[in-house]
Parts: sequence; C-alpha cells; structure tokens
Amino acid sequence: MRSFRLKKVIASSLIAASVLALNPIGASAEWKQNPTGWWYKEGNSWATGWRLIDSKWYYFDSKGYMAKDTTIDGYYLNDSGARTELTTSGSFKFDKSTGTIVEYTGSDSSVVIPNKIDDTEIKRIRFTSASACKNLTSVTIPDSTTGIESIVFMNCSNLTSIVIPNSVKSIDPFAFDGCTNLKSIIIPGSITSINQFEFQGCINLTSVKIPNSVTSIGMDAFRFCDKAKFYVSSETTKQLLVDSGVSESQIIVSA
Repeated sequence: MRSFRLKKVIASSLIAASVLALNPIGASAEWKQNPTGWWYKEGNSWATGWRLIDSKWYYFDSKGYMAKDTTIDGYYLNDSGARTELTTSGSFKFDKSTGTIVEYTGSDSSVVIPNKIDDTEIKRIRFTSASACKNLTSVTIPDSTTGIESIVFMNCSNLTSIVIPNSVKSIDPFAFDGCTNLKSIIIPGSITSINQFEFQGCINLTSVKIPNSVTSIGMDAFRFCDKAKFYVSSETTKQLLVDSGVSESQIIVSA
C-alpha cells in the first residue's frame, strides 16, 4: 500500500513538472518596471505585441515596453495601458473608465468641453489632434476637470484664450508648448507645480498670474516667453521663476 501511494505521489509530481515545462510563460509571467516603463516578463523573455493579461488586452513594443495613452491597430490604450472601448458623443471620443476626453474630431474654432458625457464626469483632457488644433482659438474647460495631459494643446498656434478652472490640480509638461498666439494665463490656486516646458514657445504671451499655491516651477517652463510679465505676490514665487530661467525684469511682485 505504501509503495502504491509513493508511486502516486511520484506520478503526480512528474505530471506537474511536465505541465510547468510545457507552459513556462504562464508559470513565471509577471509585471516588471524600470525607468523606461512597464514590461511583462514571460519566463526568460518578455512580451511583445498584443497580450491578454488578467482579462485585459495590452500592447508591448518591439523592445517589450507597454504602450499607453495611444491608439494602436485602431484600439485606444488608456493611461494604465489597458485596451479600452471609447464612447462617442458628438465630436468627442471619451474613455468612460477614466473620465478622459481622448479625441476631438471637430473643426470648430471655439470649443466648449462638457462637464459630463453619458453621465460620466470629465476628469482629464488629452484630446487635440493636428486637425483640431489648426482652427482652435478658444477652449472652455469644465470645472469637473482635474488634469490636463502632456502635449494636449501643443502647437495650437491659433489658440488665444483658455480658462483653467480651479478644479484642475495638474498640468503635464508640454501641455501648451508652441501656442504662439496665447496672450494670457491665470494659473488657478489649485495648482502646486508648473512643469518643465509647460508654456515653452508661447512667444506672444504677455501676462501670467501665478498664485502662492505654486511651490515648484520646472526648468524652462516659460522658455522663449520673452514678452511676458509675471504677476506674483511673494518673493518665494519670484525666486521659483528666476530659478526656472525667467528674467527678474519680467517679474512683478505685488501684495
């Protein structure tokens, strides 16, 4: 009897070992991250192309890094990298899972972004494209928005007016880079950080108001904004601007 049981145990172990040998990827697959981005380890290699992981589709480039915030093969990948079905409402394409405006397909010069689409609040904006930018002169951002993503208005050369509501807590680098006709900006009190290259190349910017809530300003955030006057209410904010590359002669400190 003992010999029979021992043989069963050995046989079961051999079967399990065989399964692992035949399927090393599934047995040792795991997410990894380095300074370049996320990748998915599969045994001694890594995933490339499309992969179904935990019931979600992801795409990995030829070097194995996960794609995100982009469209590949006609599918949108959100900021977590997962393939997401978009909702279309008028000229807006919208990711309901994150509350993000992904694309604007219209050609209006003045765009009003709604607070909600299909009863889902707009939280983030990353919608502009080259065709949308060409005609855009003014944008109204809803007060449900908490973030404006990188390069969203980059090179919108006809944009002259934008109001950033107090609900916005973050504006990513390059968000307004190259908006050559933008005249003025009021940074809301909800913002604590102005990122690197955020308003770079806004060569006709004449007025920038920065609140005391801002505690950091990235290098060259206002590069080439040589016509701008910066209105601040503390020496601390003035120093942040100087450290970022703004000339002292452009800064006006008022109580």
